[in-house]
Amino acid sequence: MQHRTNASALTVGMVLAIAGLVLPVAGAQPQEQRLAPGFPGAPPGPPAQGDAAAPDKPEFPDFKEVTKDFVKVVSTADGSQSMWTVYRREKDNQLLAELPREFESQRYFFAMTLARGSMWAGLQGSDMYVYWKRYDKTLALIAPELENRSTGDAESKSSVNQLFTDRVILELPIATMGPGGGPVIDLDALLVGQASKFFGPGAAGLSPTLSAVKEAKAFPDNVEISIEAPLPAAPRSAFSFTMPDTGRLQTFHYSISLIRENPAYKPREADERVGYFTTVYRDLGELGKINKWKRYVNRWHLEKADPKLNVSPAKEPIVFYVEHTVPIRYRRWVREGVLYWNKAFEKVGISNAMEVYYQDKTTGAHMDKDPEDVRFNFIRWLSNDISTAIGPSRANPLTGEILDADIILTDGWIRAFWSMSNEILPDIAMDNFGPDSMAWLAKNPNWDPRIRLAPPGQRDFLLAQQAARGVQRFGGHPAATVDPTLMGDDLFDGLAGRTSQTNGMCMAAQGRAADIAFAGMAMDMLDMIIDADQPAADGPKPDADKKDEPKEEKLDGIPEWFIGPLLADLVAHEVGHTLGLRHNFKASAIYSMSQINSEEWKGKKPIGGSVMDYNALPQINVGTGAVQGDYGMIAVGPYDMWAIEYGYTLGDPKKVLERVAEPELVYATDEDTWGPDPLARRRDMGSDPLTFAKSRVKLAQDLRARIIDRFVKDGDSWSKARRGYMITLSQHLNSLGVMANWIGGAHITRDKKGDPNARAPITPVPAQTQRDALQFVLENAFRDEAFGLTPELVNKMTVDKWWDQGGMNDIFEDETWPIHERILGLQATVLSMLMNPTSLGRVYDNEFRVSPDQDMISLPEVVNAVSDEIWSELKPLTGRYTDRKPMVTSLRRNLQREHLERLIDLSSPGMFFGSAEKSVATVATGKLRELQSRIETILPPDNARDLPRKPDALDNYTYSHLVESRAKIVRALDSIQIYNANQIGGGGMIILMGNETQPASR
Repeated sequence: MQHRTNASALTVGMVLAIAGLVLPVAGAQPQEQRLAPGFPGAPPGPPAQGDAAAPDKPEFPDFKEVTKDFVKVVSTADGSQSMWTVYRREKDNQLLAELPREFESQRYFFAMTLARGSMWAGLQGSDMYVYWKRYDKTLALIAPELENRSTGDAESKSSVNQLFTDRVILELPIATMGPGGGPVIDLDALLVGQASKFFGPGAAGLSPTLSAVKEAKAFPDNVEISIEAPLPAAPRSAFSFTMPDTGRLQTFHYSISLIRENPAYKPREADERVGYFTTVYRDLGELGKINKWKRYVNRWHLEKADPKLNVSPAKEPIVFYVEHTVPIRYRRWVREGVLYWNKAFEKVGISNAMEVYYQDKTTGAHMDKDPEDVRFNFIRWLSNDISTAIGPSRANPLTGEILDADIILTDGWIRAFWSMSNEILPDIAMDNFGPDSMAWLAKNPNWDPRIRLAPPGQRDFLLAQQAARGVQRFGGHPAATVDPTLMGDDLFDGLAGRTSQTNGMCMAAQGRAADIAFAGMAMDMLDMIIDADQPAADGPKPDADKKDEPKEEKLDGIPEWFIGPLLADLVAHEVGHTLGLRHNFKASAIYSMSQINSEEWKGKKPIGGSVMDYNALPQINVGTGAVQGDYGMIAVGPYDMWAIEYGYTLGDPKKVLERVAEPELVYATDEDTWGPDPLARRRDMGSDPLTFAKSRVKLAQDLRARIIDRFVKDGDSWSKARRGYMITLSQHLNSLGVMANWIGGAHITRDKKGDPNARAPITPVPAQTQRDALQFVLENAFRDEAFGLTPELVNKMTVDKWWDQGGMNDIFEDETWPIHERILGLQATVLSMLMNPTSLGRVYDNEFRVSPDQDMISLPEVVNAVSDEIWSELKPLTGRYTDRKPMVTSLRRNLQREHLERLIDLSSPGMFFGSAEKSVATVATGKLRELQSRIETILPPDNARDLPRKPDALDNYTYSHLVESRAKIVRALDSIQIYNANQIGGGGMIILMGNETQPASR
């Protein structure tokens, strides 16, 4: 494929001309502006001496000559004029485009999608709102300044326009002028030669000679171009628009559309009480207002076809096409998930606001519509074996009007019904650590769950990676590292660095995969078929009485009655994003588990407040109700109805907000998940999460007890036992994480002063609730019996070895499961949840938030409770112990050493910053002294430095462990005492190196 080269860089004269700067010439009047010969727009200089006067050359080559052998692209049945007149030359894949005469007054929307050749093909890429501007024989593609505007007086507008100017994205030479009076550009040179400006660095260096135009369509309001080219570079991330193997053919699709003003659309101001993606700008003309930021909700332009009717069909409904790639067996459930939302729109007076049509390759239905075309909204299916569902949209950055939406579903979460790897454990552990905690973890990697839960062979590599990154903003929290040029590679994509927010990465499907794997295990082992006629008060029961019934309908080996509604639920979640709605992680807390699992609820009411939550699904009844309730959401929830009413009501939206204090309308979103509210969490369920957590852990324990007999079938590899145990461990850790957040917690509301029945913005969690949560965590994280490990089970937990892509994750693991490493990793993670400075600081602050005559859990109480549980063996000897039956088991010795290290860290000066530091250090130091005293009741020394005598009743393991623990405590207390003495006396500082200390030179 032959390409003409782009114009060279702007000359100095052009730069000056663009900036509006000219140089004064001697002798000129002050108001005159003269340009040197050769500058754009300047008169020609005198002819060189001896040159004959030459006839004027045409400014551009002849149009017919430039377009020789090109054929005009006509994509409309009636041949009507297209937005740009596109010409294509088939033999060498050349494209030209003639812009209209009035091109400089038009605004265009570039929407990029990687259409083929990637695991994420079909996922919306970046978008641009731009215009063309001519500079002599060059066009510049320019992005207008949108982030800073003024709606104030003329002086304010003038100042803002002077300070905040538009940005040139690229330049392109004019090839010739077209018959319509507009410039002609080399379109493939733009879209191939400068692809990195649109698709990011991953598209830099596309080969002109190996590129091919796969599609070129021109319509009155848009142009659709697809370019196929081999991958030129390595990917930036796992979710990047590139594949790891350079050279793979990929299709880069450009949907370029004309943005017309829509006077009928009225932007709606966003409000923090209800969660919408927003279009935001800073209004520097609003001097009389405290808040200079103007925020509009992102929403579709929906109107009644007949405004006089209370309920009218939509004038232009939101139409989704289910792409032909979606398996036929799942399509009806996909459609049902979309149509859930019609109930919400009916409340605002619009019926059938959502419509769904199937694209079908066999019949040809709707096959003329391209999923990448911004005029059409598609639901696409990727068979990439990854658990993901994403629902991004594109909006007008001036008004927030949604223009286009495409939903991506993948098959991985359904495949997870049968298996789930342990790679999700670190994600679960890190779910609720905020920026402050992550910054602290970066300096204290021994506390970091991502390190502690990693295989030992990976830890040095992870630490080296962390060191190479250096100090990052907010500890490298994903919310602070978002790259707005990519979509899908970051947890908070689409929320940062954009004028119009969107959902760039949604983790609903990943959590769903872990839960589905857990449910699959339960069904596989317990033959769990629960219906309205079967009580479930004692949990799932073996299906002993239904062997002679007809076989149920299954989808890919999974009962349709189970997986179908869960797919509809997931689709409804992603459709909610495309309607403008953000996550609501507090909505799962509005109903009790007993309500959800009751005849009153089952099949009649949604199990939570919103499909926009990451509800712990499937919801499985284990002793929490009279019947097995619905496994997932069967409709949009009350919060969803209210949110749609606010965004789409044709009446006064302020009236809608007056309901904010109603209990069913609670709202908390992504940035709330690392805050103090324990209900603002992912993957929990019910108004009493303790009931949920207990039921999940109980089910995990029941399943573990049946892994050998029921889960691993005849003919199965014993590696299935290991996989099954890790599935239960992920649920176990999730339950511990859910409850650990209650210690030091405070409930948050977004009510404003003056709202009807307005609640206080901050209410500390009651003391007894915190104590109950803490007790649950202590019992289920630090006691050996909580993990259900037996010699019989661990000797079956092996791994298969396949040296190929399918087995690469396993070949570096031992066939013998690392018992102590895995359990200590989980226990260390829970210690990080309970004892990190942020959590302890919240406990300390809550003491002040509650009147002294009221009960509240205290900092010493938390530290004491953790210590007492972990060191419960420290009491006078009452029996005899042996090395095979030690007083302190091997798992507990590991835990006690870990806890001791944490106490020493917290007591050491300078370990963390914050108002609670001294109090935490004092309490931790006091606990070290108490532990020393308790150890000495078992191992009494002759004096403080003598090696204690081993009692005859004590085993060697416990004796050595206690001796070393006491020695560590003594060294730590000595170093603290010396440090404090030097601080008071002005002596040399003590440098703390782990648990060893040495005086600094003076």
